[in-house]
Amino acid sequence: RRSGFGTAVDEAVRSAAVLTPDDLPYLKRPSGWDPATRTWRDDAYDMPELPHGEPVQWLWLLHDDCAPEPDALAELLRVADSDPHAAIVGPKLRSWYDRRQLLEVGVSIARSGRRWTGLERREQDQGQHDQVRTVLSVSTAGMLIRRDVWDELGGIDPRLPLMRDDVDLCWRAQAAGHRVLVAPEAVLRHAEAAARERRPVDCVGRSVANPHRVDKAGAVYTLLANSRGAALPYVMARLVIGTLLRTLAYLVGKVPGQALDELAGLFGTLLRPGRILAARKQRGKPAVEASELRPLFPPPGATVRATVEQDDADYLEIEQFARLKRIARRPAPVLFAALLLISLIACRALIGGGSLSGGALLPAPDVSALWSSHLDGWHPVGTGNTGTAPPYLAILATLSTIFLGSTGFTLTLLLVCSVPL
Repeated sequence: RRSGFGTAVDEAVRSAAVLTPDDLPYLKRPSGWDPATRTWRDDAYDMPELPHGEPVQWLWLLHDDCAPEPDALAELLRVADSDPHAAIVGPKLRSWYDRRQLLEVGVSIARSGRRWTGLERREQDQGQHDQVRTVLSVSTAGMLIRRDVWDELGGIDPRLPLMRDDVDLCWRAQAAGHRVLVAPEAVLRHAEAAARERRPVDCVGRSVANPHRVDKAGAVYTLLANSRGAALPYVMARLVIGTLLRTLAYLVGKVPGQALDELAGLFGTLLRPGRILAARKQRGKPAVEASELRPLFPPPGATVRATVEQDDADYLEIEQFARLKRIARRPAPVLFAALLLISLIACRALIGGGSLSGGALLPAPDVSALWSSHLDGWHPVGTGNTGTAPPYLAILATLSTIFLGSTGFTLTLLLVCSVPL
């Protein structure tokens, strides 16, 4: 099993000594000796010991599947020097295979967990995003971060061995009062080998994991660990409802593997609340107001609009739902959805607490009676028999158990959902 990216960087940082002015003599005051005139200059003695101030040390993080342009580091340092409050600076990312295609010029995260770049599908780089600006996060592929800020934040969260570690790190930096900038003149090409399944993800768990599942789990963890306490119930509801809708969409689109990854990523994180509580305790109270960071997140509805407008996106890209649009163009799913909506509106009184009755429909038994009828070997029907119980009893009992024993609600829901069929 390989180490996660954050673990590898942390080990490298610990093994690298902190350089002092004694290790960098060119930062000190000159001696005053002018070798050209072979004379001593008295003005050198009027200079401070460190004319350029205390040295600021930076860490440049690179992935093994990326290639920076020759002047990328110089551009990153130029932007860092231009803003004394800059703690993290990131480059503009282009595709490894199409050198003009933009991948990221800064990145954010939606409340649904989707990774948000604000770019069009396969958008070409024509200089339209070449402005130095504040962003929520930049990728760890090419990230330049001050060493003292790295030490203050504790580096990359070890619970995020891969994917979303960049968003979490930069979000924590923003909450601590630091500034994250993107330097578009610094260009780096990125192959995204793990996300595009060009190599196995073997640094998470004991076996090779699907990148969709790893990304989903990282998104859920990042949101729950960094969201403000007042917004946590809303974020939780968005995650659960959004995951269930995406799972249904993947099943309808005949991609069961993606559906399983959605559920496993969500519940694999929710079923470990201790990790989330420990992460929130470690982060503590933010140093900045939530209103200051709000412009760095995508506006409401932006991710939905982006999904609808992307015609040629494939489902292998994490958090893309282009198949929904192709499904919506077919008459059968549209008709089913319309009839289901009409049925829900017509039966809203029943769903709200009413009960079905009349005709040959007997009163709904409780859930224990349903299980007893299904499991008993003797069934008092007519003169009695020992035959097998009808299969629908098991289905009805299971659904009633899920709905906290409400057999009446279960029968009503089945009737409403059967109308479109």
